[in-house]
Amino acid sequence: MARASQDTSPISSWEDIRLFLAVARGQSFSAGARTLSTDQSTVSRRVAALEAALGRPLFERTSRGLRMTPYADALLPWAERVETSVRAMEDGARAMEDGVRGTVRIALTNVLAMHVVVPRVLPALLEKYPELRIELITGDDAKDLVQHEADLALRFLTRQGAQMPKGELVARRIASMELGVIAAKSQKKKFSSMQAQALPWVSYAREGVAVPDAAWFEAFGAKRARLQCSSVETQLAAVRAGLGVAVATRAITMIDPDLVPLDTLAVPPLPRIELFIVTRAAIRKVPRFAVVFDALVEALGELSVKASSRR
Repeated sequence: MARASQDTSPISSWEDIRLFLAVARGQSFSAGARTLSTDQSTVSRRVAALEAALGRPLFERTSRGLRMTPYADALLPWAERVETSVRAMEDGARAMEDGVRGTVRIALTNVLAMHVVVPRVLPALLEKYPELRIELITGDDAKDLVQHEADLALRFLTRQGAQMPKGELVARRIASMELGVIAAKSQKKKFSSMQAQALPWVSYAREGVAVPDAAWFEAFGAKRARLQCSSVETQLAAVRAGLGVAVATRAITMIDPDLVPLDTLAVPPLPRIELFIVTRAAIRKVPRFAVVFDALVEALGELSVKASSRR
């Protein structure tokens, strides 16, 4: 493989660096493609072109996937410094905006999106600011705000593990929410008469995602869940259909009339859930991010107060 000319930079753009970082972090062409919102063949072709321009291989293709070469290991810190500078420049440009216009990307769970943000926040917000554009990034995986995977994030943490983000991230605790045993309204009488250990539980479990009620189940010896789901929305749909009961925030009963708490069950106390809104300090006061931030705080804070008032 021929070496690149000494008179010409082999790295021609920020896109080359983004490509290198995406593949290095994902350790595969497919993971890099997902990060860059493209396809695997395109990423593979672009990496080959970059390696040709550099005159050296960046990745070794093995039976177990990609492995970074020593050359790539040496380049990685420099690529990360460039990324930090570019991200800071992007946020600096946003900080000089003087109106509410442009895109705001919000990372949040499906439940919050479907039951709170879409029906309770977005209609008034988008009507008031016609040049505002919202992207909802839904799911239970935490998005990296420092890497600009989102602009704002709504995150749940247990009280024991709740920590305010530091450094270039800023956060505000929106609510401290109670968990409860939730059932379909149509099944309340039936399930209220049963022992908690014998109830048909519908659980939520995902690899790599901490579930706050996992230790709680063990504390009172509940049977293995009848149904296990990898999304909270599916879990609540199963409860709504009468398939069993689940541990969820009591606030869900305020926004879903088909669900009710089973307050008469004899069960150990459940942990509380802290809801945070997180963003980058550099964009906190930028008009488009500030109005969305404040609207989310108001809507979700009110929901917590209403749920607490019904105890």
